[in-house]
Amino acid sequence: MSLKVKLQEGWEKFKTNRKIQIYVGTAAVLIIVAVGVGIIYNSHNKEKAPVVQTYVIPENEKIFINGLVVPKQSKEIMGPANGATPDIRVSNGQSVKTGDVLYIVKDEAAIQEIASIKTQISNLIREKSTLQTGDVGIVSINNQIATLNTSLSAANAKAYTKVKAPFDGKVYLHSSAGSSTEASASSGSLMTVQTTDYVMNGQISEQDLSKISKDMTADVTVLSTGDTLKGRISYISDRPASAAQPSGSAQDVGGGSLSFYNVVLAFDTQEGVVDGYHTQATIEVNSDKHKIPSSAILNSGEEVYVLADIEGVLKKVNIEVISEGNNYSVVTGDLNQNDVIIKNPTLQMKEGDPAPVSSGTDESEVDAKSDDKSEEM
Repeated sequence: MSLKVKLQEGWEKFKTNRKIQIYVGTAAVLIIVAVGVGIIYNSHNKEKAPVVQTYVIPENEKIFINGLVVPKQSKEIMGPANGATPDIRVSNGQSVKTGDVLYIVKDEAAIQEIASIKTQISNLIREKSTLQTGDVGIVSINNQIATLNTSLSAANAKAYTKVKAPFDGKVYLHSSAGSSTEASASSGSLMTVQTTDYVMNGQISEQDLSKISKDMTADVTVLSTGDTLKGRISYISDRPASAAQPSGSAQDVGGGSLSFYNVVLAFDTQEGVVDGYHTQATIEVNSDKHKIPSSAILNSGEEVYVLADIEGVLKKVNIEVISEGNNYSVVTGDLNQNDVIIKNPTLQMKEGDPAPVSSGTDESEVDAKSDDKSEEM
């Protein structure tokens, strides 16, 4: 008997046998119910499964300062106040040491006074030589000579004034150097003495002033060459230089200009540093503090830590909470910028476990800033 015939006989039997129909119908209903319950159960469990998110530690904030390379010290040497012609004792570009004579000024009135005093002294000495020993006039002459010698010393001090270098460096003559880039003598400045070691002079806005401090390190880029030097903040002014915005730093607050403050950076080396070159210093701030989601912080009672994803493996990183907010907290510890931490760890997650598959990375630097503002209000 063929399969087709057997199926036909079975179908005819099913149609005529009421009991078989009931059994088959019941079995079908049970199968459908079981499948439905399984689907609902799996869907319910899937909804309850925790969604793992990660958070990337933001890069440190960077502050940029534009400026110029200038001598560490520079002083304008003024010409004689009385308009006399100075006797310059240095040449343009000459190296000088502290105390070297730059120029000498003769006071003609003092020189004439010296000649007059010397003549008077000579006359008194001749007059004294004509007197006999014991003559009362000798005492008077001696007193006059003593007074004239005092006046002679004072006149000699005024006769030749020496102007000396205030520190080691180089001297640059102004109008006599024949350079249009140098200050003219008509301004009253005869020459400039400046050191041969250089610093960077820049300005920082009021928005960033509180973020920097003395001895902070910086990477200083020489804009014309692209070379990068190491620098350190050596001076921060507490007086605004101006309310005008310096070149290359178009910053505006509510349509108004900002105040800017002078900042000086010393270079670790003078190699490649050229007077007058334009520079830009980059300073990283808050390198030891990080803002992370408060939900990422775990407290075992003995230690406070977060779980970091290190090459696919969970690693415990101990931290110290500096300030805690509803959404974000500021912490210190062994975290580094661009580290990936678990934003919503569970109690089942332990150090050494494979890092769970994340549903997404939360790079929430913007959210963290908005969180700051909401907590301040």
